[in-house]
Amino acid sequence: MPEKEWFEKYEKVKSRLDCKVDLEAYFSQKQIGGVGVDTFGIGAVHFPTGQVVACDPLVSLGDELLPYLQTVPAGTYPVTVCVAPSETYGDRYACVKVEVTAEKPVRYELGMTGTENLDKVIDAPDKDVFFGFFVDAGMGCITDLETNREFGKYWEKRAAEDPSANPYDDLFSDLLADSCREHPEYQRDGGDWANWTIPGTSCNVPLFASGWGDGVYPCYFAYDASGAVCAVYVHLIDIAAEYDEA
Repeated sequence: MPEKEWFEKYEKVKSRLDCKVDLEAYFSQKQIGGVGVDTFGIGAVHFPTGQVVACDPLVSLGDELLPYLQTVPAGTYPVTVCVAPSETYGDRYACVKVEVTAEKPVRYELGMTGTENLDKVIDAPDKDVFFGFFVDAGMGCITDLETNREFGKYWEKRAAEDPSANPYDDLFSDLLADSCREHPEYQRDGGDWANWTIPGTSCNVPLFASGWGDGVYPCYFAYDASGAVCAVYVHLIDIAAEYDEA
């Protein structure tokens, strides 16, 4: 758990980290900032513990990832992608939603692991600051902490059988290519999303192209009017701020 000092700082800056963008609009509106958007489902994600992790699956899945301090009830929830089709930028995935309940969000709280350097927020009172997971291979995923551990075990066994194997060339590239053949809409050659269950488990990994590619991407936990978590969003592109077409 984070130190007491971290929590004290967090309470002071917490409201500043809330998302100012209505992320649910990405899934309920046909245009965001004058840019047309569409949505499509990529199956579901199983949370056996309700402890949520997000990472670049081609680089970090199976590592010692820290879950977000915020949790969801253990269960299985649908995953939907918002895409912004564009002749200029291509079909870019702008947001990914894990729907926990059908209730409407009234507030979006930034997912935190308790390791963030909150002095960045305190020292820049006039700037928007966010924290997120790092992407180095153009993909993101959101899944359960137990799934991350199970993948670590799975890949350790694969690597013992073939020390030259790597997750992209020997697993995810084929999964993405298969997904593209089966679901070609809004996917480039080679594939932009897949949803894979680790053999011998009920743990699955929905993975998806990450907005503009490599970078840092935040997760937000949405709360309904009763204060319960109703969804988790991976915000990949702030369409209204980052697109210059209408």
